Amino acid sequence: MPIQPITQTMWAEILNIQAEAYSAIEPESLEVLQSKWQQSPDCCFAYLGERSWLEEKSELEEQSGQEKNILGYLLAHAWHGETPPKLYQPLPEGSHGPILFLHDLALSKRAVGRGVGSQMVKHLLDTAVSSGFQKALLVSVQDSVPFWQKHGFVEMTDQQASESYGEDAKVMMRAL
Repeated sequence: MPIQPITQTMWAEILNIQAEAYSAIEPESLEVLQSKWQQSPDCCFAYLGERSWLEEKSELEEQSGQEKNILGYLLAHAWHGETPPKLYQPLPEGSHGPILFLHDLALSKRAVGRGVGSQMVKHLLDTAVSSGFQKALLVSVQDSVPFWQKHGFVEMTDQQASESYGEDAKVMMRAL
């Protein structure tokens, strides 16, 4: 299966994908990303590329001589309330709770339009249900509301995302 739990050796590629995927917000630090993973490792995944996809090397890979086999990653963690955590900060003590917060789904440009994001969301939602979560929460950024709506998420008009998520950020929720 191309979706695998994140391991310690994957973080360099994850940071590269984060930098490639986000143009509207500043990337987060390794420490911050790993705090999500450390709290809920069973809800954090990487999508490993299929051989045919890996043959499509990016210009950066050609120049560096390094092949990348992670096409995307998803970080989610248990959370204690309907107000999303702020970006750029490690998770605070005592923030574990009954809601699954989908912190980050980011794809390499090689994976966009190939169904990778949808496969990862489905895998996460199946994992969340089997783990006993009752609902999932996220903040939609970079005009991704339609993608999340396709997966059953609805905008929570009574919740506002922290300014750290950018101007057009929308808090969204889905029952599980």
